[in-house]
Amino acid sequence: MTIRDSQLNSRRFELDETRRKLRDLADLKRHIDASLERLGPAGDTAAQGNGKADGNARDRRETLSRSLDEIDRKISKTEAELSVEQEDLDRHELVRNGYDRIPVAVGRGRGRNQIEHIRIVRSPRDERA
Repeated sequence: MTIRDSQLNSRRFELDETRRKLRDLADLKRHIDASLERLGPAGDTAAQGNGKADGNARDRRETLSRSLDEIDRKISKTEAELSVEQEDLDRHELVRNGYDRIPVAVGRGRGRNQIEHIRIVRSPRDERA
């Protein structure tokens, strides 16, 4: 395996991890939405006549809604990261596949007639060091 193949595998792994993170965030959002639905609207617990329970439910509702807002921000950030990583991987795969092997003469004198086939690839520096 060449260094370029290792880099591509690493980028694929990062892309898979970002997709997994996005799935986990979506699952967490569904779970919190279900918890909010179980709590019901704000007026239901007040009708029961227990003021302390109403305060606890209201606090829980506020906490869950703040969590949903934070998860929505993380989801949008992760989706942006995912699109950047996908474009980066596509670009590197195109570089890897975009060049043919070309013959290159090796050495002087005795090895002058030998031909070595090498792959020419641009090596863009990784901006995410």
